[in-house]
Amino acid sequence: MRATLAQQLIGSVDRATATRWEAAQERADRLEGTRDERVAAVTKSIRREVALAGAASGGTAAVPGVGLGTASAAFAVELAWTTVRLCDLIMTIAVIHGHGRAGLEERRMWILSILTYRDGAAGILAGFVAELAETSGRNGVRRISERTMQRINATVGRVVVGKYGKRAGVAAVGRAVPFGVGAALGYGINSRAVSTVSGHAHSFFSEFPIALEAIDVEPR
Repeated sequence: MRATLAQQLIGSVDRATATRWEAAQERADRLEGTRDERVAAVTKSIRREVALAGAASGGTAAVPGVGLGTASAAFAVELAWTTVRLCDLIMTIAVIHGHGRAGLEERRMWILSILTYRDGAAGILAGFVAELAETSGRNGVRRISERTMQRINATVGRVVVGKYGKRAGVAAVGRAVPFGVGAALGYGINSRAVSTVSGHAHSFFSEFPIALEAIDVEPR
């Protein structure tokens, strides 16, 4: 049984957050210039890679004799790889903004939120934190624990499943797939998708506190 589109997406995010954080830290450390210049540089690099991959898979659909199944399989592979590269981009931008010591659940929380909620991610995530943070101690102070982050990730994951949970693989040639990445539409759409995700991530980390504890969580 083929994995649903939602399962593919979440699986790609999980793999990236677990295995590619150190590379993102090193990538960010190699970049020079101001914060904006460093974000622009990593965006340019990843945008070119993702755009070329989109052009290649889009070209597959145009080859005479290539069936829908073959083309869809190529798009599914591209989607998984592109999602991982978007995760690389987001994590690198996080490090550029000073979020260099985040744990696995926090990294996953950033990425799912940015990819799912885009330019509204910071506000929505702050709302989830306020709602789900746990009360501890006699003074009623509420804290952001790993359990809280896991609950937030489960909440965001359900949104992804709600959008894409019934789709097995890429449903049809030429269909737009999640996060603004285009199947069979090639270079231009994937290039714009990377630029868009970069902008959302840059805004998110400009608005979101470096320490989760800095969020103002009102006691209930």
